[in-house]
Amino acid sequence: MEAIIASKTIRAVYHTQSRNELTERQIDPYYLVPRDQRFYLIGYCHSKQDIRTFRISRFRHVELTSNRFDKGDFNIAQYMKHTWSIERGDSLITFKIKFQPDVARYVREEELFVRPKMTDLPDGSLLFEVTVNHEREFMNGVVQYGPSAEILEPASVREKFKEQLQRWGQLYGQ
Repeated sequence: MEAIIASKTIRAVYHTQSRNELTERQIDPYYLVPRDQRFYLIGYCHSKQDIRTFRISRFRHVELTSNRFDKGDFNIAQYMKHTWSIERGDSLITFKIKFQPDVARYVREEELFVRPKMTDLPDGSLLFEVTVNHEREFMNGVVQYGPSAEILEPASVREKFKEQLQRWGQLYGQ
């Protein structure tokens, strides 16, 4: 927080989970974002020469440097546009999900970066339409509603999910 407020670069040792390795980085910290009971730092990574998202719990060491930075015209709303939770993808996917009445009210109160179109249906269910940039992250959010969420579109994701359910059924002896 101190580095964000003072606009000072940090030097950090960061654990990259996907490669299971530690790297030393210099980061200009722009924003601290809470998501899914975790905190993430969004900032400019000098080694990658790009804006990156870092999970706070993966920092092994952090120290403040004396180097000041200017985030220029960086806009957090634009950066997170079409992002379901925190992971950003590079292609846009439009989903249509029908949520049953028993979960519709919970879906309506979700706090999201994206702005879905929500249509109340006569039976109390909810048609939820949204364009996001990361399929897996969005689907992880949908599956928490179990059979009260039906994937209508895209057809390819609906089919993939049916195949996954069949594999789960086999795993549990169905």
